[in-house]
Amino acid sequence: MFKVIHSDNEVEEELKLIVDYGGHVEDVFVYHKVYGVVRADLQISNRNDITEFIKELKSGHSALLKNITSEYHYHTVSAPSEKLLDLIQEKLQEKGFLAELKDYEPIDFWVNETEKG
Repeated sequence: MFKVIHSDNEVEEELKLIVDYGGHVEDVFVYHKVYGVVRADLQISNRNDITEFIKELKSGHSALLKNITSEYHYHTVSAPSEKLLDLIQEKLQEKGFLAELKDYEPIDFWVNETEKG
């Protein structure tokens, strides 16, 4: 799971970075202090998926989920190996996309979600 921050104009770059290094973007979610975890399934694993995602965003009247939390958001990313996940993390860091967890954020969002409900 990666906590990231970037502008709307950098969405495509962020997703391409992840899939180009072997990652699969399973979802996007935000941690809102009032609403808790708000999650959307993405299932993006290649550049074609990214093109379709961007196309859908541009054709609708909806904003990116990250915009309700000052651009901070998270992605659950899977990859064939831990080495690739480490490489993705390194590249996200180099681009300035990684963000640090705050004290009030739960470390394990999946556990937090199940406890609530």
